[in-house]
Amino acid sequence: MSGEIEKRQSYGPRFLKAHAAALAVLLLWPGLVFGSSSRALRDYKNGEYEQALKEYQQLLEHKADDSRLHFNAGAAAYRDHKLEEAAKQFDDAASATDLRLQGMAYYNRGNTLYYLGEQDPDSSKRGETWKRAVQDFQNSLKLNPQDKDAKFNLEFVKKKIEELKQQQSQQKKSDQKQDQDQQQQQQQQQQQQGQQDQKQDDQKQQQQQQQQDQQKQQRQSEQDQQSQQQKQDDQKQQQQAGQSQEQQEQQQQAKQASGQPKESDEKDKDEQAAAVPAGQMTPQQAQQLLDAQKGEEMVLPANPKVRPSDIRRPRKDW
Repeated sequence: MSGEIEKRQSYGPRFLKAHAAALAVLLLWPGLVFGSSSRALRDYKNGEYEQALKEYQQLLEHKADDSRLHFNAGAAAYRDHKLEEAAKQFDDAASATDLRLQGMAYYNRGNTLYYLGEQDPDSSKRGETWKRAVQDFQNSLKLNPQDKDAKFNLEFVKKKIEELKQQQSQQKKSDQKQDQDQQQQQQQQQQQQGQQDQKQDDQKQQQQQQQQDQQKQQRQSEQDQQSQQQKQDDQKQQQQAGQSQEQQEQQQQAKQASGQPKESDEKDKDEQAAAVPAGQMTPQQAQQLLDAQKGEEMVLPANPKVRPSDIRRPRKDW
């Protein structure tokens, strides 16, 4: 095996070759001859790993507690890229009482767990699987401290775990930065939205104020128009009243010129006559009588025989 190990050093982790060597050793043990079949070994060596796995599983149906069959089934499953099945078979083989077989089962399960973790897209789960691989390599070295392959793979997986931690730390920082950028972007968007909302509110208030001012101006204009119309109506009425008064005065002047009494004088006379008691003369009637007498005196003799009666006294008609 040492020649194979040195040959594999330039290829990094020593996984698949170790499986083949361990499988061949187990199959050549005299104690395992009764539990194997030449057909299963032939299929394995010919690269027909799926068929070899089926044959070993059939043998395990009759000898389920045979750790060596579990180990060989795990090697065939690993070669067939059935890693879950390989890890299960190597786990059963690790309970062997043979310490050498137990050490190789730990080693091969560590290899299988490494590749299972490498396929996991979740970095956290990947790290946990690789930690289990490290534990398996450590257990293998406890049973065989001189196993250079186990030492090499142990350091290799530890290094991969450290790289993963750095990646996770960088990813965490990147995520934090991205979260901060998103928060800043959200804050900026909120501020912009707030400014836009405030601008819209201001515009809305301005529009409302403009509408109110327009309505106020319209009401004021209507009031001014009504006031102007009322003023025009008043002027028109005054003009009409002035014309009516002028017409009345002209009519009265025309009546006076024609010898007709004014309507107002006649009306006053009628009112005064109505206010005088029956059997008495009104002041106007008395004045008319005096005027008539004055006219008559011009033709009366200088010494009239009859004394004129007191015009202030009522006349008797008997």
